[in-house]
Amino acid sequence: MGNNEDENTIERFLSGSSVFKNEHTLDLKYVPPKLPRRREELARLTRDFRPLINKEKSYSINLAIIGPAGVGKTATTKFFCTRFVEAAQKRDVEIIYTYYNCYTFRTISAILRNLLTKYFGITSRGFSNYELLGMLTLRLKREKKHLLIVLDEANIIGAEDILSIIHAPEIHGFGEARISTIIISRPTEFQSLLNAPLSGHINDKIQMNGYSYEDLKEILEYRVELAFKTSAISEEIVDMVAEIASQTQNARHGIEILYHAGKIADREGKEEVTSEMIRVAKGEVYPELRPDILNDLKLHELLTALAIAKRLKHSGITATTINESYDYYGIACDEYGIPANAKPTFRRHIDVLTRMGIIGKSVLPLRRGRRGRRGRITLYDIPAVILEERTRKLIERQLKSSNNNNKNN
Repeated sequence: MGNNEDENTIERFLSGSSVFKNEHTLDLKYVPPKLPRRREELARLTRDFRPLINKEKSYSINLAIIGPAGVGKTATTKFFCTRFVEAAQKRDVEIIYTYYNCYTFRTISAILRNLLTKYFGITSRGFSNYELLGMLTLRLKREKKHLLIVLDEANIIGAEDILSIIHAPEIHGFGEARISTIIISRPTEFQSLLNAPLSGHINDKIQMNGYSYEDLKEILEYRVELAFKTSAISEEIVDMVAEIASQTQNARHGIEILYHAGKIADREGKEEVTSEMIRVAKGEVYPELRPDILNDLKLHELLTALAIAKRLKHSGITATTINESYDYYGIACDEYGIPANAKPTFRRHIDVLTRMGIIGKSVLPLRRGRRGRRGRITLYDIPAVILEERTRKLIERQLKSSNNNNKNN
């Protein structure tokens, strides 16, 4: 009988109404058919990459797209690259466009191995990066193709590895430049990449600034048109969300609020989104921290984030130290029955969380009379209690998946 009740519940919700028309168009990875308010950047990208259309010569173009969170850096780049490749094909120029988020592909080796396997069917384990780049450039020359590689959150792999890609045509190119790059980064992280050699190889730096209220109004109206049924979102609701998002100048902030508010409406069985739903949704969204960023963390990185959250959620605690965090990390590992890593490995987990923008880390001198320096760890973009809640869910999901795989094996 219980099974029938469960089936009836599932059937009822499947056949029930929803405020959404195309919910997936609010996904953060979705690139819409048009990009309001980014025509100037698209025109500039087109002018910069126009030399690649020349079949008589080979070129290497290297660009940086810089801007704060939620201003459309990734969407604009993907939109441009897809359409530029199509335009090149019409002119009998073959360009391979490939996008890598460096949160997921954290080393140049991982990127090169994936490239060679995906596009050329080459199994490349056991080779050095130098050899991998040689194989890649030789294959591009043989097949008369050009590679346009996008490195999102490029600071994760660092300036030296980016330079190795940029220098590949010179070292392995046999007289032909067939690899171009677009580096995507936030302003602070981009500064850490700007050593003199890399800066000298960037042909253009496109700065993308935050959106105004008018920009956000147009963007959100378009996304509402794509995602929601006609009567589900009123103009007043769009105005309200645009006003909220204008405080951060972040379109992703507004899009996430709309998505969460729509889910609330569906849970409550309502046919339209109300201002109260928007207010509740606003409390669930933290604009500077991508909600999917935690999904890219490995188990012990999640346990490290959990440890920091457990420490910082206590009243009056604004920052913690490596030693304190390591103690809490040990407690978190014990809680889940997982052996803790040694402190040097734990420090590497801290470095990963710092590079990904999940935590903030600074080094301060010790108090007067004491020698040395101490690390200070804090959270800027998400409350500790929310970070604890999200990391626990992901830890439990990974452990469950691991247990299921072990049973199947």
